[in-house]
Amino acid sequence: MLRSLAVAALVLASGDAFAQEATFRLKNATGYPIGQLAVSPTQLNFWGPNFLKAPALKPGEVREISYKAPTDYCMGDLKVSFADDGAPAVWQYLNLCALQKIALHYDRASGITSARYDE
Repeated sequence: MLRSLAVAALVLASGDAFAQEATFRLKNATGYPIGQLAVSPTQLNFWGPNFLKAPALKPGEVREISYKAPTDYCMGDLKVSFADDGAPAVWQYLNLCALQKIALHYDRASGITSARYDE
């Protein structure tokens, strides 16, 4: 717990000093329109700002995403908020440092998320 708090404090204090511009291609394979996308260090639930620009990313659509990537950690989680007001979903343990393209899959009935890096 203390380690998590220390990492969260570091992330809060780091701001843009520990960030660099990064891009990746995101495919919405969830079946639902994505309205917002945020990143957090893995398992900390410390979500940064929305970095998905309007309009919402429609199901099946692919878009290049640009954001301020952290340089002090690579393992992160992505949180999606859906434009149809469905419950948010989280994809955990993603290597943000190596992220170039990703397809997000989601089963709303079970709440199970999965991702593929080769789509």
